[in-house]
Amino acid sequence: SSIPDSQMAQLKDDYNFLSLTTFMKPNKMRHLFVLMLISSLSVQSSSFQSSIISPFRTIMASSIPDHRRTSIFPQQGVSSPDKETLPTPNNFVEKKNKNDNDDSFRINLVYLGLATLETVFWWYLAPGINPDSRWFAPDDGVLISNLLNPSIVLDAPFGSGLGFSSLLLNTFLIVPAVWSLLLLQEEEHQILPPLPFCLAGFVVGGGALIPYMILRKSKRTVDNTRFSPVLKFFEEGDGSTLLIGLTIIVLTAFLVPFIFGSSELDLELTAFQERINSSQFTSLALFDFTMLCICILDPMMDDAKRRNYLHQDATLAQAAHKLLPFLVPLVGPVAWIYFRPRFQT
Repeated sequence: SSIPDSQMAQLKDDYNFLSLTTFMKPNKMRHLFVLMLISSLSVQSSSFQSSIISPFRTIMASSIPDHRRTSIFPQQGVSSPDKETLPTPNNFVEKKNKNDNDDSFRINLVYLGLATLETVFWWYLAPGINPDSRWFAPDDGVLISNLLNPSIVLDAPFGSGLGFSSLLLNTFLIVPAVWSLLLLQEEEHQILPPLPFCLAGFVVGGGALIPYMILRKSKRTVDNTRFSPVLKFFEEGDGSTLLIGLTIIVLTAFLVPFIFGSSELDLELTAFQERINSSQFTSLALFDFTMLCICILDPMMDDAKRRNYLHQDATLAQAAHKLLPFLVPLVGPVAWIYFRPRFQT
């Protein structure tokens, strides 16, 4: 049957008012309005159903708590999230991981063991430990000052081992940056904020990042509309290109002495091995770098699943197989940041 224009106008006004109050009134009042409207709109016009009932049902279903949707709309085709996924941003995985918003306290024993192992190595096992100053050997202070001097690094004494030592030190500008880009995008609903640990990672490397992973929760969904400007720069801008450029600069600085004949690879490698066996800083840095390059598979795997590069149910072994080219030390993780699929805008 047809609906008079005056009645249609009144119904539209009621609909607009109730749509507005959906976002303003307490839950009980909101549900009362819904029931009143549904009971009053008992008309058979298909055009009215499509123009009024359908959009109203969509708006109300999105605003009512999940556990009450089926009780309020039992026959209107609105099902629970377990049966049908409601519209979500394009960058969300269709079926949200139930553990993403879980605030329960969990400890990852693998990372707890790695953090303990690194501490034991640092204080008791690393070569060159000074018993009077276990946290830092004074002799390593001279080494670090030389490594931070470009004139010495680019024209190092023949067979001094400074070339490999400088490369190792410079990797802690790049590897922690990749870790930060992987961890900061999933900072919501984490027990601890990742930012302080990521910043400390540029100073102490795994000494900060591995302890964070003890309490970190794996996340399969993120909202890139809420990314910080830095993350958006690497996601949508030229950040990944700059990271590639920094990696090229570090590798070029390492190769310059060999290209111009001021050093030989065999002698440099032998001197570096001797330094590992005598320097607490060098041996610990190498241990730390190795651990970060292996453990990066964990956050990288979650990032790949969020971007549909990996299936949501992929195991660690399957992820390692498909991500193998991106696990090459130093250059592999940087390549992942550059080539990984982008979130839809």
